Amino acid sequence: MVGHMPLVRRLAAKFRHSGEPLEDLIQVGNLGLVKAAQKFDVDRGTTFASFAVPVIVGEIKNYFRDHGWSVKIPRKLQTHKRVVTKAADILTQNLGRSPTVAEIAQLTGISLDEVHQTFELDGMGKPMSLDLEYEPGEGGDNTTLMDYLGSVDPDIENLADVLDLTNHIGSLNQQEKMTLYLRYHNGLSQSEAAALMGVSQMQVSRLQRNALGKLRDTLQGQAVTC
Repeated sequence: MVGHMPLVRRLAAKFRHSGEPLEDLIQVGNLGLVKAAQKFDVDRGTTFASFAVPVIVGEIKNYFRDHGWSVKIPRKLQTHKRVVTKAADILTQNLGRSPTVAEIAQLTGISLDEVHQTFELDGMGKPMSLDLEYEPGEGGDNTTLMDYLGSVDPDIENLADVLDLTNHIGSLNQQEKMTLYLRYHNGLSQSEAAALMGVSQMQVSRLQRNALGKLRDTLQGQAVTC
């Protein structure tokens, strides 16, 4: 079980923008790890990591639910968000187009990674009550957000591999990271990513190919040594 504690840390880090101390989330996740170890049945034919991930994540989500299910945004990130939004408006007016991440970072003095973090705030939205009811369709019953929690994730078996992949992204250079972030996190096309990065579409294609190649080679090498 001790060997899976790095997995707990990686899962807890997914909630790093919640406003809760990371060490507290790790402690909650460790409790989930213990519960998973107590319930795991080797005869089920699944790996312990695949079984433990939803238990750990569920324990962390329960922690947020018990604390009001609210996301507290760090003050520094709130300040950066206001600065970045204002800078983007100014640059859009001056340039006659949407500014690139690099242009915003240069104007504000905020790092590229921190600018990206402010973009992530847009996806957080406002906290909603788990008891909020949705109007049913014809002949349907009222449902709440709570009804949708705890459903089976068809990709959960691959989550441990996804976390390993995320762990190796640190080996990429800044442009390669940004390319993957814009392409796969934000879902932008190569031309859209190129416009934001201030490079050509061909360069984005090459950066994407190089980044994926590095990650593939790293994971294949890891599999050979296991």
